Amino acid sequence: MASFYSNSKMDVDHSRSARGADEDAVRGMYEDAPYPDLGSDLKALDLYLDPIRADLSKRDGIKFLDVGCGTGHVLVGVAKSHPQWDCYGIDLSKASLDVAAELSKMHGAKVKIERGSYLDPLPFDHQFDVISAMGTIHHCADPLAAMRNLRKHLRDDGYLLLHLYGLRCDREKFDIKEALSILEPDLRAHQARFNFYSGLMDHTRRRWAKRLALTMPGDAIGAVRAAWRNFKRRRRNVSWSPSFRERYDRISAPWIDHFCHPCERAYEVPQVQELVETSGFEVVRMLAQGRENKKLIPREWADRYDELDDWEKWRLSELLAAGGGSFAMILRKTR
Repeated sequence: MASFYSNSKMDVDHSRSARGADEDAVRGMYEDAPYPDLGSDLKALDLYLDPIRADLSKRDGIKFLDVGCGTGHVLVGVAKSHPQWDCYGIDLSKASLDVAAELSKMHGAKVKIERGSYLDPLPFDHQFDVISAMGTIHHCADPLAAMRNLRKHLRDDGYLLLHLYGLRCDREKFDIKEALSILEPDLRAHQARFNFYSGLMDHTRRRWAKRLALTMPGDAIGAVRAAWRNFKRRRRNVSWSPSFRERYDRISAPWIDHFCHPCERAYEVPQVQELVETSGFEVVRMLAQGRENKKLIPREWADRYDELDDWEKWRLSELLAAGGGSFAMILRKTR
């Protein structure tokens, strides 16, 4: 059976008060630790934009919205790369948006930012050609309601760019987070939780030989690919959010986001399908976790495999692949 992880209060009792508690907790965390705290380098969205550039190039006056834009590293990156676009952002955290405003000035990129929740009607009087939701829907109090709301603000021929946590990638993180919570249940007690985290990392590092012996070939290959990808990013001055597998030597916004977040979920393909289809979207392109990989399919399965729908193929690729990743998708409205 497919798995799902959540520590959202809303997922327990589905009440308005639970939604408010989740949003207040998320807002408070990012007010104290604006995310992603990446300095002046910007984040690129090429993975998502490259497959739809041909279509977007035919349009005039493109309007782009980044929801949960945080400190604006994606938003400003897009605005700087596409100065002819009208670029907007919305986020719960004033502290994060203050960083975004400074970042836009530093890079000479024009953006329009608003403070608010994308669970509420958006404070914009037009629809968008592209809406980006990078690493935010899985932190939202009510992901389905959020997706439906974004759909209302997307043009009929528009695109929703969606990134979600993949459970197979982040299961180890949630195990560490749960272990920290046994020792210190208060997610806001950052220093105490970090002290326990540091002790665990030191203990794990002392057992490096055993850990290396237990490393699967697929994990080793994935680590090499990640290192190469990060090397190329550095050469292009492209920033990215550190993985939970990084060794953190101090409390930082990414560390807090990984190990102290009060509202987060992680998905496998069946839950992604439910979220996407129930909210009125379909997949244009699956870019990461679950992406079809025919090399994983035994040739004896070929005839039956060809009869499967896309979601079944994506699930098979998820089940048969070594390790896992996050979900990265380009969506459009169902007709």
